Amino acid sequence: MPRQQRAVRSREAIVRAAAQVVDRYGLKAATLTRVSEAAGLSKGAVYFHFADKDALASALEQEAVRALDTLAAARGPGTGQALAALVATSRELARLLSEDVVVRAGFQVSCDRADGEVPLLRGRLVALLLRLLEDARRDRSLPPGVVAEDVVATVLALTVGVQILSRQPGAAREASQVVEHFWRAALPGLTAAGRREEPRPGDPAG
Repeated sequence: MPRQQRAVRSREAIVRAAAQVVDRYGLKAATLTRVSEAAGLSKGAVYFHFADKDALASALEQEAVRALDTLAAARGPGTGQALAALVATSRELARLLSEDVVVRAGFQVSCDRADGEVPLLRGRLVALLLRLLEDARRDRSLPPGVVAEDVVATVLALTVGVQILSRQPGAAREASQVVEHFWRAALPGLTAAGRREEPRPGDPAG
């Protein structure tokens, strides 16, 4: 195997091992010794790719950023009804969080490193959700009576719940069911909110 290819594979193995360690122990307890053992590589190999633990944490966060950006690109303008795109986005993000330990650990790292500020990934997710809701306003799939910030806060809470649930072994299916149950309960309310504001035939004028 060419040297460059070996280096790429070693880096990927380290990132995945770091994700598994963070997922199990949290960022604070994710030592480079634990990461090297999980990767089956020497600490020297880890230091070859990452100067310190902070650099490795940044790599995890950026992997999750890339996954979220890819998800956002797939939900660009012209991809269909925006409210349906919002639902599909939450489903796909839940799938990523439940099935991809690197993405899940990246979200965890982002929260752990925020230091009282808005976590990087949460900020990007909020921006994506607000964009989809604005699109839904324009294409009228989201009724005028719905407050976008309320929807964003609720989907964020759902995402955090899926992230925590997915850390449990074998919980991927359960996490997916949680999302489906949520939208089954929430969608009728979302679509009815605007209709409640519309005057019915025979109603007296305001």
